[in-house]
Amino acid sequence: MHSIFSHVAHQFKASFLSLRRTQTLATAGVFLAIQMVLSSLGAIQVSESLKISLGHLALAPTAMLFGPVVAGMQGALSDVLGLIIKPVGPYFPGFTISAALGGVVYGLFFYRNVPRLSQIVASRLIICLFINILLNTFFLTMLYGPAQAAALPVRMVKNLVQLPVDCVLLTAVCRIVHRLPHPAGVR
Repeated sequence: MHSIFSHVAHQFKASFLSLRRTQTLATAGVFLAIQMVLSSLGAIQVSESLKISLGHLALAPTAMLFGPVVAGMQGALSDVLGLIIKPVGPYFPGFTISAALGGVVYGLFFYRNVPRLSQIVASRLIICLFINILLNTFFLTMLYGPAQAAALPVRMVKNLVQLPVDCVLLTAVCRIVHRLPHPAGVR
């Protein structure tokens, strides 16, 4: 148990220290731009509280290359920039926290390796169940009132249907990113 905590602490420290490098900031900025395009052009807004997006496909490479801190920051920035570029509703900091947590989860599972299918499925399950379904439904209830809890079954179905598609797409993206030449000092 102690080695797990020290491994996670090492991941956070190494990820945080990578923020000093210009290559980290530039590469993460490129993936942030891709994420913004995928989140706006590759997204379907089903309702005010339900959206299908492919933006996370650009968050995974940042998590692979730079870890949980950088990926968490990219997730948070994508939420704030997304609201500025294409506002769908009022700003609520809870969704920024959710977006950052998604990056952190990917970073914990993907940092400095080519994630196996089991790691991709586990990370997506955590994000779908705990962040998308539970945490975001809680935030929607805080924002719009208790009636939003009634949308929980729809949110569950959406996430369960999207889960296998996301896992296949993430597997392909992670393999492609692993084969690309990496910026100096990244690996």
